[in-house]
Amino acid sequence: PAPPAPGSAQFMNDISQYYRGKQQRQDSLRARKAINEAVYEVKDMVQQFCGAFGMEISEQKTPAIYNVLNRGVLTIRLSATKPKATYMRTRPYVYFNEPTLVPEEEEELRTNGSYPSGHTVRGWGLALLLCEINPAAQDELFKLGYEWGQSRVIAGFHWQSDVDASRMLAAACYARLHTCKAFLDDMA
Repeated sequence: PAPPAPGSAQFMNDISQYYRGKQQRQDSLRARKAINEAVYEVKDMVQQFCGAFGMEISEQKTPAIYNVLNRGVLTIRLSATKPKATYMRTRPYVYFNEPTLVPEEEEELRTNGSYPSGHTVRGWGLALLLCEINPAAQDELFKLGYEWGQSRVIAGFHWQSDVDASRMLAAACYARLHTCKAFLDDMA
């Protein structure tokens, strides 16, 4: 669906969550986590999930796992491309003319649509894939995947509805991957 229209109850919730995210920046540990989660390359993302997963994941040490994660996340992330281009939603930091937690990314992202959140699609997609590989770690992995999206609200780059839509997109694409022979071969 389209993002919430300005003036709607859903948009008022987005504004409320934006201010809640700004309050969470006061917690230096949570702010640091949001900054650390501003990465979007799988090789950088996966490092932040290794502890919960229970082992180091890398292209060198666990090539089969790394391959399925890299290919899976790169495929899942494509789900955000068309909606971003279609809606070109203004990002919250632009809307409010306020700084983010990652100022070096502000100029580049200023002209890139907010809805849906590409970082959240990647983070939630990664969590889904990791949970399938290691279901015993699912509680902590899903927590990390959820927080990955919330970090985008806390950092000021996304509205809550951007993040919520992204989780739905990632889940739909993850399910669709299970009809793809190449993905199933990678998982095997």
